[in-house]
Amino acid sequence: MISSFFKPKTRPSRSAKGPTLDTSTKRAREEEEAKQDAAGENTTQKSKHPKMTLAVGLDVEELLSYVEEPADTAVSSWKTALDRHFHSAAFASLARYVAREHSTKTVYPPLKDTFSAINMTPLDQVRVVIVGQDPYHGPNQAHGLCFSVLPGQAVPPSLKNIYKELIEDPDVSFCEAPPKHGHLVQWAKQGVLMLNTVMTVRRGEPNSHKKRGWETVTDEILRAVDRKSRETGKGVVFLLWGKPAHTKAQAFSNQSRHTVITTSHPSPLGARKTNQPFLGSRCFSRCNSALKQMGYPEVDWNVDGDL
Repeated sequence: MISSFFKPKTRPSRSAKGPTLDTSTKRAREEEEAKQDAAGENTTQKSKHPKMTLAVGLDVEELLSYVEEPADTAVSSWKTALDRHFHSAAFASLARYVAREHSTKTVYPPLKDTFSAINMTPLDQVRVVIVGQDPYHGPNQAHGLCFSVLPGQAVPPSLKNIYKELIEDPDVSFCEAPPKHGHLVQWAKQGVLMLNTVMTVRRGEPNSHKKRGWETVTDEILRAVDRKSRETGKGVVFLLWGKPAHTKAQAFSNQSRHTVITTSHPSPLGARKTNQPFLGSRCFSRCNSALKQMGYPEVDWNVDGDL
């Protein structure tokens, strides 16, 4: 063995003050073998459970399994557009965090709905972008679209103001009474990308997943929209409600080909504030007017009925 090859050729000391060199070497070797045995046991245990990490959550592959691929191969894939970031160390760190959170906390929206915003609105069809903050943190509310809640849930205050603005905008065809639900899937199916800046949250803890990596993911989603816009030569309409949304989309929305409509946030605390209040802004009819000028069809802002 190599250890014996390099064994010193000096005589072992017979001093009673301490162990001989042979004894020290033997002890060191025994300690090393013990370490190797322990490592071997750990390896064996891991080999029996090759997806041990999944026992406490999700890995990158598992998380990305919730990003749907388009059935039509001619349609641009969000996965392909975001491939570089999805294979980055930053996304791997986020995936580990989301895994740990789902294994130890109640997290919204459900895993299957994490990427609803991009699954419901194909990249090729994006013509309007609405940017929210983080998902609703109450039970059975969030399902992956900003400002939207699942059927059967009470309409949140911000969405009540959104409905109020739609009803009072004379240039929008909208129902005369506020809808009794807040499920905005009809908008997403018409090319309205309804993106929360942070895509997951703990139950009862708003902003609990802030600065964990989602902000970079949603930056990349907006970059993908901008790249697609450059390819087609057609802009999109940004509906930016509140300062966080303004800041989030600023780098992408200042391009001349895009139309940017900024207002205060529709929440009761901000809907009438600032010099650009949400209520009375007619942002929805202004959006449709801009879409027509770009050559897109208008959005039907009603939330009932099949498309």
